[in-house]
Amino acid sequence: MLKIAYLLESTGLCGGVKVVFRQAEALMKRGHVVTIVSGEDYPDWFEGKVAFEKRDPFDSSVADSFEWIIGTTPRLVLHHYRYKKTGMKLLHLIQGYEPDLEECRPFKNIINDAYSLPIPRITVSLSMAETFGGRYPDQRFISVGQGLEADYFYTRSDAHAQLAPIDRIFLIGPLSISFKQIRKGLAAFRLVKDRYPHIKLIRISAVDTQREEESFGLADEYHVHITPKAVGDILRSGNGILLSPSDPGEGFGLPALEAMACGVPVVLTDILSYRSFSTPCDYAEFAAHDAPEDMAAAAIKLIDDNMMRWRRIKRGLEVASQFSYKNVAIAMEGVFHLVSTAKCSLSQ
Repeated sequence: MLKIAYLLESTGLCGGVKVVFRQAEALMKRGHVVTIVSGEDYPDWFEGKVAFEKRDPFDSSVADSFEWIIGTTPRLVLHHYRYKKTGMKLLHLIQGYEPDLEECRPFKNIINDAYSLPIPRITVSLSMAETFGGRYPDQRFISVGQGLEADYFYTRSDAHAQLAPIDRIFLIGPLSISFKQIRKGLAAFRLVKDRYPHIKLIRISAVDTQREEESFGLADEYHVHITPKAVGDILRSGNGILLSPSDPGEGFGLPALEAMACGVPVVLTDILSYRSFSTPCDYAEFAAHDAPEDMAAAAIKLIDDNMMRWRRIKRGLEVASQFSYKNVAIAMEGVFHLVSTAKCSLSQ
C-alpha cells in the first residue's frame, strides 16, 4: 500500500483533470491511499469517489503526509522539487505538449526549468513518451497509457441503427483552446451542411464560447459544462459523426476515444496522437489538420458509404475496449516499483 498525492492547480472541468481523478480512483481501488490536493473545491461534475483535500497544492508541507507526490503542472513540479524532502518521491504527470502550446508561452521559462529536472515523468501515451524522450534525451519519460470511463461511454443497444442516415455532427472542445482548432471544425461542418442541409451541429464545450461562435451561426445544440455521463448520452443520440480538428499540439484527444466507445464514427486529423490509438489505424477517417475541406470530404465519405461507416464503427469499438483505468493503475504501480528499486536516478 502506497501513500500518494496528486497535486492540481484547478479542479475545473476538462479532460486532463478528469484523467487525474480517474487515475486516483483506480489506484484507490487497488488498495493504495490516494488523495487529490487542490486549492479549489471538489468538482461537482465528478461522480466517482476520491479522497480530496482542499489545500494550497504549493504548500511544501503537503509532502509530510505522502510518500509519492505527483505534480500535474510544471509550476507544481518545479516548486516541490525546490523544497524536496528526504524520502519524498516526486513525479511529473504530462498529458500534453506543454512546451509547444500557445497558451503556455507566458510560462516558457518555468516549463523549461521544470523539464530540465532529473525526475521521472509519466505520460498518457507511448507516442508522447517517445516524442519527449527524443527532445530531452537525458530525461526519462514513461507511458502509463490512457483510460476510458466505460460506465459512461458505451455503444447503443441498437448499434446497427448507425447504418441509418447521418443526421448530426458532433464537435467537442472550447473555441478558446488553440490546439483544438474548433474554428476549422466549424468551417468543415459548413461545407458538409452545404451538401446536406438537414444535418445538425451538436457543440459540446467545457467553456461557454457561444458568443464568439455566433458569427458562424451553425450550432443547433450547444451544451456547456456538462458531466461526462451527459456527454456519453448525447453521443448516443441520433446518428452522428464526430469531427476532431485538433492540430499536432493535441496530447491525446480523449473525446475522440469516447466517441468511438459510443459507436460514433470519427473523422480525426492526421496527427501523431490520433494515429497512436492502435495499429492498424483503420478506426477513423483521417484528414489534414490544416484543411477544413479535407475534413469535410472525409465526413461526406462516411455519410455516403454505409459499409465503410460500419467498418469504422466496429473497429472503433474494438480499439476503445483496449483502454481502461485499471490498466493505467497497474502501469502506475510499475512506475512506483521501478523508481523505488532504481539504484540511481531514472534520468541517468
